[in-house]
This record gives sequence, C-alpha cells and structure tokens, in this order.
Amino acid sequence: MIEPLILVGGGIAIVGTVAWFHRARERKRREAYAEFSLIRGYTYEPRRAKGEGPFRQAFEVFQKGRDDSWRNTITGTKNRAPFTAFEYVWHTGSGHSRHTHTVSGLIWEREDVSLPKFSLAPEGWFSRLGAWFGKRDIDFVESPEFSRAYQLKGPDEQAVRQLFTADVRRFFEATPNQKVNASGRFLFWWFETALPPAERLDEWLEKGDQVRRRFFPS
Repeated sequence: MIEPLILVGGGIAIVGTVAWFHRARERKRREAYAEFSLIRGYTYEPRRAKGEGPFRQAFEVFQKGRDDSWRNTITGTKNRAPFTAFEYVWHTGSGHSRHTHTVSGLIWEREDVSLPKFSLAPEGWFSRLGAWFGKRDIDFVESPEFSRAYQLKGPDEQAVRQLFTADVRRFFEATPNQKVNASGRFLFWWFETALPPAERLDEWLEKGDQVRRRFFPS
C-alpha cells in the first residue's frame, strides 16, 4: 500500500510544481506588460470581464467555445490611431478531449468609417475551420501572387474588391501569413498564439499598424 501512495503523492507534487511555475511565469509576464505600458503611456489590464462583448457579433472567433477569458489588454494610441491589444482564451470539449484555444491581436475602431465585412487569411487556412461568409474565395486575375497566398471572403464581393486595391494587394503579397477581419467600424488583426513577450511588443505593434494604415488611414 505504501508504494502506490508514494506514487500518487509524487504525481500530485509534480502537478503542483508545474502549476506553480505556470503561475510564476504568468505573473512575470503580466509585470512586464505593465511596465511596458507604463513607460509608453499605454493602459494595461490583466483581466477585462467580457472584453469580447463589443466584438462578438462582428467576428466569429469570439463566438466559439466556453469559459472564455479576455486578458492582457493594452490600450493606447500609435501613429494617432487608438488601438486595443489583447489575448482571448476559450475552451472546447471536456475531460481528455478538452482543448484550450488562444488568440491575440489588435483591434481598431473608427466611427467615421464603415468597412465591408471581410476575412483575409493564408491560403488553405479556411479549410480547417469551414467556410466563412460562404464558400467563394475572392480572387484577382490581375494579382495572381496575392490570390495564391491568401483566401479573401466577404458577403459583398464588389465592396471587398473595391477595398482591396492594387496597393493593398501588393502590401499583402510582400507580408505573407496575415489574418485580418473587418466589419463596419472595426478592424481586427490576429494570430492563433498568445501575445508576444514585452520585449517584442514594439515591433509587433508596428507590424499591426502597417496593416491598419491600409484600411484606416490616420
């Protein structure tokens, strides 16, 4: 009887140690984000209850799963454009089939702009999630490299085509593997990962702002 008890106790100790390291790592990460934001005049919130609420109807990713959590929110202004950076976590399944999903991104809002609803993602990415906004991929005969690199979808094809000018298409040809969604006054740039560490956030924010400028000029 003693040996099984030792094994059980050892397993509990290992789980507890792993949990402790995870909490310590997350605490250190939050402290780094808070310092980063303080130095740059941004606002940092470790948690924001129902932070996805204003965007749930606009973007499908905020309509999935359960036990959702909006965290590590950084708000501020870059190049005269207010932004919200964040992480969003939710769960699907249960028991051994339970999965944790994390996305991070930037959202911009402009009351004086109404973008047609669209979703842009690397070619083949939609096939993993099913068709968004219907099955049709909006291709441009005059931009074969763009059409090979990306899938572009939207319910109002003509409006989306007008938005994706030759300059916009060339930008995305030169910057592969982007995910961008838009709906009305919202523009959303995102990844299926956690926020980058604080030491990489300046570069990450600049990359996002380059996308923003294609659709929301300052």
